[in-house]
Amino acid sequence: MIQLEVITGHYKSEMALPANFPMRILVVKEARGYLRMNSGDYDLLNGRIFFIPEEGLVRLDGEVIIGYWLTFSSVLYAEFLLQHLDPLAKNLFLKLSYQDLDENGSKKTFSLLKQLQKEIDAQKDAAYLSQYLSLFLGYTANLDGYLAALSLDELQQVLRFRAILEQFYKQERSIKFYAEGMGISPRKLNLFLDHVLGKSLSALIKDRIMREAEELLLHSDYSVHEIAAILGFERTSNFTTNFRRYKGISVNQFTLQELKINAAVKK
Repeated sequence: MIQLEVITGHYKSEMALPANFPMRILVVKEARGYLRMNSGDYDLLNGRIFFIPEEGLVRLDGEVIIGYWLTFSSVLYAEFLLQHLDPLAKNLFLKLSYQDLDENGSKKTFSLLKQLQKEIDAQKDAAYLSQYLSLFLGYTANLDGYLAALSLDELQQVLRFRAILEQFYKQERSIKFYAEGMGISPRKLNLFLDHVLGKSLSALIKDRIMREAEELLLHSDYSVHEIAAILGFERTSNFTTNFRRYKGISVNQFTLQELKINAAVKK
C-alpha cells in the first residue's frame, strides 16, 4: 500500500529505481546529478521533490548523499483526490513535476517523512496512512497554502486530528471525545480548529460525512436508506434534508447530474 525508503549512493542511468506501487515521489535532501525520464533530464537539486507519473522508468545518474523514495497505491492517492478537488491535485501525477523547497520547508518535509516511516513501521491502518499522505502531498505540492505557515508541531496536530476524525466521524460528534483523543482540552481544540482549519468541529464532521455520501452515492450499490444508516443518520429523511442543505440540490438531482457529467466526459 505504501513504502518509504532512504536511498543513498552512486547511481548509473542503466539501472532503474524499483517501485512497488504506481504513485512515485522522489525527495532529494542532498544529491548531485540527474533524474532521467523519457520526458527529459532533470537536475537533482538539494530540497527538490519530484512528483513522478506512472508511465516511464525512473533512472538516476549521479550521487545521492541522502534522498527518500516514496511509492504508494492508487487507493491512498484516491483519498488525497477526495480531499483536494481542484485541477492542480488531479494533474499532480499526469506528467513529471517538481517543487523546490526552501530551508524551512525542507526541514518540515524531512521531519514528516521520518514520522511517516514510524507510522508505516507501526503498521497503522489505511485510514490513518491516507490522512498522513494527504497532508504530506497537500503540503509539499503547495496545494494547502495554510499548512506552510504552521509549525511542525501544528502540522502533526492537524495530522492527528484528521486521523481521529477519519476513524470516528460516523458515530462521534462530541468535542470532548476528539479533545481527549488529541490530549488537550475541548476549549483548546476549538481554538486550534478555528485557527488552523478555519472551521468548527461540527462543520468538519459535516464536510467529511457529505464527502463520504457523495462517494457512496456514485460508487456503491447501496440504497439511499442504507447510506443514511451507514453515515449514522437515524432517519433517511434527516440524511436527505442535510444533503440538500449542504449541496443545494437533492440526492436524486446530484446523482443524475453526476451521471450526465460522466456520460459527457466519456463522449
